[in-house]
Amino acid sequence: MPTPTPSPSAPSPANPARTGQKTGVLLMNVGTPDDTSTGAVRRYLREFLGDPRVIDINAVGRFLLLEGIILPFRPAKSAGAYRKVWTAEGAPLLVHGRALEAAVAKALGEEFSVKLGMRYGSPALKDVLGAFRKEGIDRIVLFPLYPQYAASSTGTSLERVYELVASEWNVPTLSSVPPFYDHPGLIEAFAIQGRPVLDRVRPDHVIFSFHGLPER
Repeated sequence: MPTPTPSPSAPSPANPARTGQKTGVLLMNVGTPDDTSTGAVRRYLREFLGDPRVIDINAVGRFLLLEGIILPFRPAKSAGAYRKVWTAEGAPLLVHGRALEAAVAKALGEEFSVKLGMRYGSPALKDVLGAFRKEGIDRIVLFPLYPQYAASSTGTSLERVYELVASEWNVPTLSSVPPFYDHPGLIEAFAIQGRPVLDRVRPDHVIFSFHGLPER
């Protein structure tokens, strides 16, 4: 059987940009508006609430709900709420995310390239994956920063990455960190943060509250 001749326009099966053995680590979180203006918040909410994994109704119903009820009124109110928590450095979620990015990079060392990516807003997952590609990185660990799994958080973040890499000629090797809500390190971190307050206040009970999802 004759050997097929590759198209001269087709990329090499091996990643030609890869020059080392670095592994990418993609820290993923929900995201934040670019600023506290009503327009920026509206753009963010349109992307966020337009995700079928967040508002999981039919596309027509979701469009009518967003464009007819939520987006005409909600952004101005939400922008005011964002202004109350915004810092001089920017959105708290992004500021702390960048700090975590730097800390993880320092802990892992030079064999890893650590980047923060947001499901909605900036830095967009598409841009971060492009940055990995430019570095010649073709192995990426996906780390959703949500301790417990939900389709509207971990699920949609992973789905978006899979959609983006599926269109690439050289698809990177992906692995993902599983839910870690019961990891001793996370529990100990919560205890370290909360213990000084508990020792001072000495409450009878401590209640942990989490964002919920509707029961099906």
